[in-house]
Amino acid sequence: MKNILNVTGFRDVKNIHSINARSIPKIMRSSYLELYLLKKEMDRLEKEIFLLDKKRNNAGAQLEIIGKQVKKLHKEIIAGQKRKSVKTSSAGQIRTIPIRY
Repeated sequence: MKNILNVTGFRDVKNIHSINARSIPKIMRSSYLELYLLKKEMDRLEKEIFLLDKKRNNAGAQLEIIGKQVKKLHKEIIAGQKRKSVKTSSAGQIRTIPIRY
């Protein structure tokens, strides 16, 4: 079964750098221009990696906080169940009073 993370999207499409295609023939293009374009693309990708790392760190911190809250709630539930089981066992049998009509 596919989920939303397995669906291909716009970012999965090959771009001009990945297929190594250029609009100008190799003889006519400047190596300096090619170097400049590759450097700009490299800078963009490094910035994207930095932002993704920042998002990953934030998500990890949120997961840690949520995990602590879940553990705390589990402890409260277990303590509540123990209190209920102690109350029912200490009460013993219920006294009954016969009612005559």
